[in-house]
Amino acid sequence: MTVVSDLEQDWHTWHAARERDLDTDYGWLSIVAFDWLPSVPTVLQGLPGEWWADERAHVSAAGELTLGGEPVRGTVSASVPEAGSLSWLLYGDRLAELVLRGGRYAVRQRDPGAVTRQDFAGVPAYALDDNWSVTGYFSPYPKAQRVEVATARDDLRQHVTAVGTVHVALGDRAYELVATAAGDGRLNLSFHDRTNGAETAPWRVLTTGPVARDGSVAIDFNRTINLPFAFTAYGTCPAPVPGNRIDLPVTAGEKRVR
Repeated sequence: MTVVSDLEQDWHTWHAARERDLDTDYGWLSIVAFDWLPSVPTVLQGLPGEWWADERAHVSAAGELTLGGEPVRGTVSASVPEAGSLSWLLYGDRLAELVLRGGRYAVRQRDPGAVTRQDFAGVPAYALDDNWSVTGYFSPYPKAQRVEVATARDDLRQHVTAVGTVHVALGDRAYELVATAAGDGRLNLSFHDRTNGAETAPWRVLTTGPVARDGSVAIDFNRTINLPFAFTAYGTCPAPVPGNRIDLPVTAGEKRVR
């Protein structure tokens, strides 16, 4: 009889939930297109109507698209905040999602029948290793800092809001990683390491436990995950803040999806 520890059971429960979340009808595996909206009415491949943007996004259609279950006849407009998204219009089962990235509007198409979803066989991951569950220490900035970073797209740069640094010892070195807020007192750590591009995606991210009163924070690299760009060619994911590089192979968490 195989005995499964609480740590293993918790990880397997978490990993199964993670895969279910990816494989929903309009999850990250369903993205089939991404188009910047031009300043003049233009046809987008895969969708009817003509699309364009100025201070808002607009589409002119003749009833093929629906909004709130009603056919769109004429022009409708919408807006979203920077880095936000709106599940805007439907064309049959295909969702036209409005996003604003780097001050530009784009439409991202999601299709429950996408090949990436049909071919999904789970996310490979390293074997669970409790040596990758460590404690770090958080040093908050006096004031949050807006930092420009690269993204998964060559034609886009974005800003992230850095809230402080996490100090953590790995191997024979100490690292200082810039963190962003994840909510509920937790932090996001986006980082490069020596497995990137071979065994793992070009970068990955993990969410820490809540920061304790003394600044200590639980960091479990076994729960390092891929960002959406690892599953689709249409991701706009921000890269790590320059300097968030761990100079050793982090053989924990999710691997590259083939």
